[in-house]
Amino acid sequence: MTKLVNFLTLDVFTSKAYEGNPLGVVFLPPPSDFQLTQRQKQTIAHEFNLSETIFVHEKTGTGETRTVDIFTTSEELPFAGHPTIGAASWFLHHAPENVRSLLLKAGEFPIALEDPNNGGGIVTARVAHNVHIHKNQYPLNEVSRLYPSLEPYLAASGITLFSIVKGMSQLLVELPSLEALAAVTTAAQRPNASYLDQGWEEGLITTYFYVRGVKDEKLGKEVIRTRTILGNEEDPATGSAASGLTAYLSLTEGRTGEFKYDIVQGVEMGRRSEIGVDIVVKEAGKIESLVLKGSAVKVTEGKIVVPEDS
Repeated sequence: MTKLVNFLTLDVFTSKAYEGNPLGVVFLPPPSDFQLTQRQKQTIAHEFNLSETIFVHEKTGTGETRTVDIFTTSEELPFAGHPTIGAASWFLHHAPENVRSLLLKAGEFPIALEDPNNGGGIVTARVAHNVHIHKNQYPLNEVSRLYPSLEPYLAASGITLFSIVKGMSQLLVELPSLEALAAVTTAAQRPNASYLDQGWEEGLITTYFYVRGVKDEKLGKEVIRTRTILGNEEDPATGSAASGLTAYLSLTEGRTGEFKYDIVQGVEMGRRSEIGVDIVVKEAGKIESLVLKGSAVKVTEGKIVVPEDS
């Protein structure tokens, strides 16, 4: 007999359908029913062919935490930003029960409405972070090899390897202008993991290009404009990379206090995404809290056939 599970798709880091970053959301059966294997989850994620698909576990007991698994088309991830905000938005705006935190492989992430009194769509997720600035310097000529169209701009660029958690790393490349950002292309390969520090050589490495101090007419403020490249693909909104970048900037400021960042990504793809990050540094070199912010809108819903486990 064919087995079916419910699914929906959300566009995340936007309040407008067909902008932001699409996310597949699959609702797993209750524990008393059939269960999906890792292979079946991976097959479904591959079928959706989105940057990430999440699998939401049924509620167990009386707690206010829900377990969520995050998959790309080829692997499971410990944390990713747009799946976290998508899940938070779904639970806080649509779920009948009270959910106050998400349990991911990277840890527990408390979630909340940013302004519940005004009924706004923005949700927050407190990120369970384990930040690390890698000691190894990623070679400029290697970046130039991966992204030859940027060679005229790279001499003035800052390049850093950073991890927000183990298994989620970013090659942060600061560019001098929007002209340089527009010249970004995909690459035949992803950054070389051998440059990660010992003990951190695992998981996903994205290249995150950014330009600071860009006046955004829609928001009416200065923002950081970004683009994320994952080998031969571009991602319209990357909350984990935004978290990594803003954590890195906060740490290198060398000051304590609260830092607020607005990031706009996906413009060049026609999928504008708005990402917020609030960071608290209570002592130099140590992040006390990191809160990721955004909204999401439902686009589709239905049922999907559970694949054979073979």
